[in-house]
Amino acid sequence: MLYRCLLCLCLVTWGADPQNGTAVGRFVVEHPTLLNLGFEWQIQGDANRNAAVAVQFRAVGDTEWRPALPLVRIGGENVYRRRENLDYTVPDGFAGSILNLQPATEYECRFQLTDPDGTSGQVSQTVRVKTRGEPQPFMTGRRLHVYPADHQGAREEPSFTCLLQAYYGAGLGDWNAVWERRAQPGDTILMHAGLYKSDRLNYVDPQMTPFDGTMSLTLKGTAEKPITIKAAGDGEVVFDGAGNHRLFDVMASKYHIFDGLTIRNTDVAIFAGQKEVLGAVGLTDGEELSV
Repeated sequence: MLYRCLLCLCLVTWGADPQNGTAVGRFVVEHPTLLNLGFEWQIQGDANRNAAVAVQFRAVGDTEWRPALPLVRIGGENVYRRRENLDYTVPDGFAGSILNLQPATEYECRFQLTDPDGTSGQVSQTVRVKTRGEPQPFMTGRRLHVYPADHQGAREEPSFTCLLQAYYGAGLGDWNAVWERRAQPGDTILMHAGLYKSDRLNYVDPQMTPFDGTMSLTLKGTAEKPITIKAAGDGEVVFDGAGNHRLFDVMASKYHIFDGLTIRNTDVAIFAGQKEVLGAVGLTDGEELSV
């Protein structure tokens, strides 16, 4: 009997090598995108790095599980930036994504960790995660129509001669110091076909842009009621930066959608944020945005 106990103790010790065996830690679900889901799984041990995580998934309601790429073993990678005095070593774990999914769809995702040197903890995880839906304009909000300065013909009302006039409601020159009739959450600004090109050295530029030619958009939509700037559907809408550095600066905005626009002759089409300063929240550029 004593011999059996000693044999069992030896088997347990060999089956859970404290260095090469894997102790399972926290499982993390990353923020989903339209088409992909991301995951991280923290671990300890696995010094010989022979543990593995198999991944399967299926849309909720389906019966058949589909294989996905296994999670990638991470840990020990060093990130060093002298300028920022940053010296970071990636902790041990696994990370990876399930790719090429459908938007606004809920999936069951199953993960199985194995290690020939032994494991401890919960080695199987099953989670439900929904991919993001494509943000849409608020359907019952106001429709504001913008036409190029040289437009001839009928106009749908309310109409404006440039984007900033529809967005902020101000006039030209010094009138830019007082914004009036700002766009509201849920508004859609429909840009009609034509060329919108700044004359940025003109104090009363019809596009209302300052000398640097940058249109700063700072209003706040909401997730349910975004502010949408999109082509009206009657032809190509071209924003020409006339060689400026930034055309749209939206880093102080919240929940804006850009869709169906062509942007040219600028270094940065949409400036969404700057590290240590500020960043846009809920920014979406549509599939038809052309730069």
